[in-house]
Amino acid sequence: MTPTAALPRGPQLPRGPQLPRGPQLPQDPQLPQLARALDAAAMREAFDSALRGQSSGQRVIACRVDRVKYRPRRNCTVSWVLEVQDERGGSPYRQAVAGRFCAAGEAAPRHARNRARVGRDTRCGKSSLLLPGLELFAWFLPNDPKLAALMPLCETMREHGAPLAQAVAALLGREVPLAGVSAELIQYVPELRACARFDVALRDSPGTRTLFAKIDRDRAGGVTHALMQALYASPAQAEGRLVTPRPVLWQATTGMHWQEAVAGEALADLHPRCPPALTAQVGGMLAALHDTPVPVARGVGDDDLLGRPRACAALLAAVEPGWAPQLERLLNHLADGADALRKLPQATLHGDLHPRNILVHRSRLAFIDLDDAHRGPAVLDLGAWIADALYRALLAGMPLAPEQAAAAHLLQAYRAASQHPVSGPLLAWAVARALLCERAYRCVANLKPGRFALVPALLALAEAVARDGVLDRPLYTT
Repeated sequence: MTPTAALPRGPQLPRGPQLPRGPQLPQDPQLPQLARALDAAAMREAFDSALRGQSSGQRVIACRVDRVKYRPRRNCTVSWVLEVQDERGGSPYRQAVAGRFCAAGEAAPRHARNRARVGRDTRCGKSSLLLPGLELFAWFLPNDPKLAALMPLCETMREHGAPLAQAVAALLGREVPLAGVSAELIQYVPELRACARFDVALRDSPGTRTLFAKIDRDRAGGVTHALMQALYASPAQAEGRLVTPRPVLWQATTGMHWQEAVAGEALADLHPRCPPALTAQVGGMLAALHDTPVPVARGVGDDDLLGRPRACAALLAAVEPGWAPQLERLLNHLADGADALRKLPQATLHGDLHPRNILVHRSRLAFIDLDDAHRGPAVLDLGAWIADALYRALLAGMPLAPEQAAAAHLLQAYRAASQHPVSGPLLAWAVARALLCERAYRCVANLKPGRFALVPALLALAEAVARDGVLDRPLYTT
């Protein structure tokens, strides 16, 4: 069977005009400040005015929006990275800050409830902030009202104390004096999770070792640690069919899960459109992951198969009521496949599979960011990968045919190596579900530039795939 025959053929759509693009941001009557919240220049002025009003001598000279979590008709949580200048001298420094924009009258009570949990002063002289004119309750790192482990993580970054020493000892199997440490917070998702990178120089050996320390609000690092231990010790890893990071240590007292870095660059940076040969390699390694048993109970239930699509559709319909009829049709198509998925065998799923979570080093690939790994039907990972490729093509205004051809290579390699059967209709179901629950949902929830306008095209593609049960219906963007 040739690679292009791995996908069932469907009717062709004619080449058409550029897909319509809608507004760049939703219109939310409960959050009229939404546009300003995502305007870096406007927020620089707001934070600068707040700091200057405290006579702290600190000036905000630059601001960058880092992350957004939008809850329609409720609130919007945003994190920023500020560049601050002390007017008394010294070089500018960076200060991370996050905050929640609320509906009218809600920011002040939220600020009052959380002040005790965000009370540690920072270099800029503030621990938290209330901007009533914007209905904004903000906190300055290392403060966070819900992520308790952030404080010890930031202290470890600054002081290089016992948690880091324990992690290095676990990595090397012995206590080793440290010659130097460079630490950086590389990810912060407000109220949810964070990750820090530690580059450690040792006194008794050349070079450096790199560790990542991860924390999350639910303290699920212990479960992730056990899962990664099983993967790292598996026959697939020993034989080179699977590459995942080495888990180093779970510290229940600090809430930190330590793992060693894997060499390589993100596949998305090296290849914005993954070539067929690499896509086939991904398929082979994904088969090894799926076939490796892990000692975890977390898995995919009925709430995930149908409840999540319904929740995502409800959110999208609340943002734009005009999308409701199309979303209802899509949900009806997805309901048809949910029963069949319940009968499929359970695989070890990555849970967040896309090209940024795959590293490339020479000819070797590695899966990273396994914090969402769980058990479930194999087609969910395959559908997520294909949906992400289609999404990236739509975002770039490119035709989808090359991504569909690459998907055929992925499936051919996967089927040759995996114990899990993959049928065309169920794979199409998984792609449609991922287009709704991961791609379209994130375009609204995360509000990255240009994403919100892409939702109508994503929903049209999801409906076509779910309705016809095929993946090769071309949809051109130019």
